[in-house]
Amino acid sequence: PHAVLMFAKFHSDDPQFTPDAINMTVQAVEEIVKKFAVMKVKTIGSTIMLVAGIDDHRTRQEQVSGMVDAAIMIRACVFQDMNVDGLSYKIGVHCGPCFGAVIGGNGAIFDLFGDTVNTASRMCSTAGAGSIQLSAQVKSLVQPRLGDITTRCPPVAVKGKGVMEVFSLSEDIDVKQVLPEYDVCLSKNVTALDTWRALYGRIT
Repeated sequence: PHAVLMFAKFHSDDPQFTPDAINMTVQAVEEIVKKFAVMKVKTIGSTIMLVAGIDDHRTRQEQVSGMVDAAIMIRACVFQDMNVDGLSYKIGVHCGPCFGAVIGGNGAIFDLFGDTVNTASRMCSTAGAGSIQLSAQVKSLVQPRLGDITTRCPPVAVKGKGVMEVFSLSEDIDVKQVLPEYDVCLSKNVTALDTWRALYGRIT
């Protein structure tokens, strides 16, 4: 099936960046992405792998748009608001065919495989610090709505793919204008995001 993959990586050498902080951050991300029909597949250290479009009746454009919206929200509501010194983060998004399978006997887990997964991972690993990097396929599908805030980046060499055209989403986005869901995500409820903000968010 066709799917949209996102990898979000964050890291800090701050003593506050503990396993508990990573766990709470992942839970905050999980809560945000539910609003966009995106689900977490797994975490690899402090890298989160997410997917949209699996068993999903939305159009391809709607799936990609939802994933990019989720990436914008993760950056604005979590990474840019995290009160941890020296935090670095980057996000990569790509779409295409992939397949899923349950791997293992004891402690079996669901995972996704294929070139799309590898390319999405490369979109993240080659992104600049603080960047949301999109493949050309993703950019073409969000162009009608977000074209004004995407920037062409220098082509990147991707292992196994050669040189690829990539784009980034501006860090100066007016999130409230682009995403009405922004205020909903920050509304005061007893949620994982609120708990995360109380422990690790910046004091405003």
